[in-house]
Amino acid sequence: MLSTSLIRPLAALAVALVALGPALAQEAEAPDAPAEGAAKAKPRKPAPPKPAPAKPAPAKPVATPAAATAGWPVGASSVTEVYGDWTVTCARSAETKTPDAKTPDTKPECAVMQAQGSKGRREFAIELRPPAEGRAQGFILMPLGLAIEPGIAFKLDEAVLGKGAPYLSCSQEGCLVPIGLPTLATDTMKTAKNLLVSAMKPDAKEPTVITVPLAGFGDALARAAALTN
Repeated sequence: MLSTSLIRPLAALAVALVALGPALAQEAEAPDAPAEGAAKAKPRKPAPPKPAPAKPAPAKPVATPAAATAGWPVGASSVTEVYGDWTVTCARSAETKTPDAKTPDTKPECAVMQAQGSKGRREFAIELRPPAEGRAQGFILMPLGLAIEPGIAFKLDEAVLGKGAPYLSCSQEGCLVPIGLPTLATDTMKTAKNLLVSAMKPDAKEPTVITVPLAGFGDALARAAALTN
């Protein structure tokens, strides 16, 4: 069973990019004063040449999806990156390969996650680890107040996904549902728009549906896999 330690509040990240361009100023030439009487006009000094316009500053590099396959940042012990609606979180944990080993092996643990809530309180969260042996294991944190017996069901856009999943346990934070999605499902999620998670409330006729946007899911999962390897 996978640890639930990675399910935690989603960190709000914002990057402000400001483009600065050079300001060009031009000065108008003052008109010559009229000659007085019959005095000959003095020859004017040639005007100094106007400076050449400054070249614009080179544009700052823009992040591309290729960053999802970059290696582990040098010197970092943890990584948190945002791809669309998904966040990649990784941490290195020191583990010794053998009892006689003198140098511990730093093994990164990564997951992609998304959290939803209101008024500063997390009400829903989903976490998936990179696929291993054909499945991506993880957890879903559902809000309280739902019927436990039916479990939860999934749809990718309008297509039913699997047979659903049962609840594992509940706490003050909500109710945990362990999930294991086959590679076929995670591959489809890369091109789908929304993952729909539905559950029933007691005595309710219609299910409660939570919409999980999938924008950035493919890049986030690729990045988590690249950092894990």
